[in-house]
Amino acid sequence: MLTNPQFRVRFLSRLGALSLITIGLVAGVAAAPASALQGALLQGTVATAVPSSGWSPPASANYVALGDSFTAGQGAPPYKAGACMQSKYASYPSIAAAFSRLRLIENKACSGATVAAVGAQLVGVSASTTFVTLTVGAIDAGSNDVLAACAPDPASQLCADAIAASTAKLQALGPQLAGLYATIAATLPEARVVVLNYPRLFNPGVAPLGDLVNTATDALNAVIQGAVAATGNTRIIHVDVTQEFAGHGIGARLPYIAFDQANLLAVANFHPNALGNALGYTRALANDGVLRR
Repeated sequence: MLTNPQFRVRFLSRLGALSLITIGLVAGVAAAPASALQGALLQGTVATAVPSSGWSPPASANYVALGDSFTAGQGAPPYKAGACMQSKYASYPSIAAAFSRLRLIENKACSGATVAAVGAQLVGVSASTTFVTLTVGAIDAGSNDVLAACAPDPASQLCADAIAASTAKLQALGPQLAGLYATIAATLPEARVVVLNYPRLFNPGVAPLGDLVNTATDALNAVIQGAVAATGNTRIIHVDVTQEFAGHGIGARLPYIAFDQANLLAVANFHPNALGNALGYTRALANDGVLRR
């Protein structure tokens, strides 16, 4: 838990300052009213710390990020070279490392990564790694298939079939995730493994598709939380990001999720933008007592 109030305010205030620096990277934010932006930054200075693990990083924590497009930072272009859609400047691992004791050794996350692919990302990771974060499970649960089937017509049979298939995949996903988390912890015996879940992508009531996707996200997040608990390993920590993203989904005046209505195929769409990575994911890590200076 962030027991030092001065640090918590200072840390979260710096995230607010960072969001001002990166605001030009966020599609549509330039048109947001100044009062909305001010309110979002103010939230960052008064967020309530919620204890998660009782653990804080040592003086210098060697940090490796694993996972899918949400950890890669796909919603916050420009990207590094390669096919993984890693943000050059504004992935949450980069932001978290810049404002904490974490020393980011490598972000190995890649767009489209499945549970199996994240397991393969462990190759070459030093056993001296003391801190890991990851997001994974959405691709395995069929998130891309649901979006593709339901975007044209949420009331269609094609959409209903995609949701049914995704629900069936969730039943098998829990043990796969628990196995992956346990493998990471066993491979990196000095590391705390921080498992982050997924934000609701849409503000409630924005569209039938939005409500469907949010419901599916809730179901996936429940599986992720259950998988962490199933490991029984106190070094594996679950961090819930939904509170930090609440009110900032697609359709909000100040969205934390990238979405370009003029280009529905934009690769950044449906991922946290720079603000989402700073005031959503990184702030969740701070609020849950994972980050300290």
